[in-house]
Amino acid sequence: MKKYVLSTLGVICIVLTLCVVGVASEHGAKNGLPQSVQPKSYANAKNTSQCLVCHSQIDYLRSVCVDGKDGYGHDVAAETIAQGLFVSSDFVNDRIHGRASCEFCHAGDPEAVDPKVAHTGLITDPTADGGEKVCGSCHGEIVDNYKTSLHFNMTGVENKLCSRLGTTPNKDQVLGTIMEQDCMACHATCGSCHVGTAPIANAGLQANHKFTDEPDNLQVCIPCHHLAGAGFFTEEKNLHTALGMDCMSCHSSSQEFHGRGQVEEQGLMTPGLLKASCYNCHEDVPDSNEAHQIHDEFVSCQACHGTEYESCNSCHERVPDDKHIFKLGEFNGKVYPMVHSTGNSTATGFDHLGIHLDQKDLESKASWVPYTTHFLQLCPTHKEGGTTMCENCHGNDDIFLQEKDLSLPELEKHLLMDTPRPLSKEELKDAMK
Repeated sequence: MKKYVLSTLGVICIVLTLCVVGVASEHGAKNGLPQSVQPKSYANAKNTSQCLVCHSQIDYLRSVCVDGKDGYGHDVAAETIAQGLFVSSDFVNDRIHGRASCEFCHAGDPEAVDPKVAHTGLITDPTADGGEKVCGSCHGEIVDNYKTSLHFNMTGVENKLCSRLGTTPNKDQVLGTIMEQDCMACHATCGSCHVGTAPIANAGLQANHKFTDEPDNLQVCIPCHHLAGAGFFTEEKNLHTALGMDCMSCHSSSQEFHGRGQVEEQGLMTPGLLKASCYNCHEDVPDSNEAHQIHDEFVSCQACHGTEYESCNSCHERVPDDKHIFKLGEFNGKVYPMVHSTGNSTATGFDHLGIHLDQKDLESKASWVPYTTHFLQLCPTHKEGGTTMCENCHGNDDIFLQEKDLSLPELEKHLLMDTPRPLSKEELKDAMK
């Protein structure tokens, strides 16, 4: 009887609170303010959490959400934020992931009617520990591997940043602060890939809390990998997009996302980590025509089929780079595209975090680095007036790295190579065939 009375009182309190919200909304409407929409009950036999009183009502969420910003300072519409907080019935009725109450994973106080109280102690990402607590019971092997993955630890970024900090005093502490407050905004967890979106996107849930085996590339991959992805998804720059391909079409190996149980000291360049390769699809290319037969052993696919690429500065300086730089040099014995990197580290680069560095302590790195461009075309032309792809390289000094292009010659001169000789008229005529 006592339990029944307490339960009844709880319902009465919720109803009274909603009535107050309704009166306040009506008063607000009369004063020209946005009118709030009263949340409704969301009854479900499997998940009866009171969190759903608000989070299952899209109209209510629209009434309380306002425009925001993402981690790059770009506008995020109120509608996007509202959709990112909305939990659909498809998830709640999921017999595997939807059967637990909201508070089982997210904590908080589901019985509270005040949003601030309800969200006290809220865990926005229950998989922030790498999924050990909530994912490990079913996906044990994946979780074990993920603890050392690049997506979770960002080891490559951390090691390179540590090197750039040079002789900075208290370097370990400075490095930890930068990683935690800046770089880790692109750190990924089970939840940010399979349920939500990258934290830096400020877009909330990916598909109204539904769990997805294969994440939406535009919502999950691009917010962090926007240098590679922004151009990839424009058909005029990418032949593969025109054919309906996306990130997962090439990056389909589990170890590229979930790791392989070892620390990847060199980041993406750690041998054997990346399985994506042109030859995975184009198996017969080396023998498909005379040009491939001649060049396959010493020229990368991207050197011929790649197009202009954005520089690293567009991300690290937080502003778009208006120069799409494309140069060729030598890397691992092959002609390879080069992208313009940050070169000299700047002491003001982390002022926005309250970290003020001394330029004399910082270590410079090469300002040109080999990179696998994602902007690919069948027959790009880089030389003005050129009639064949052969002229992109042969006799075209402009597309090859020259000594005058180098910012730090001692660190970059190993990338230089001689420009191939110009082709004769007869050779060009033959190539046209």
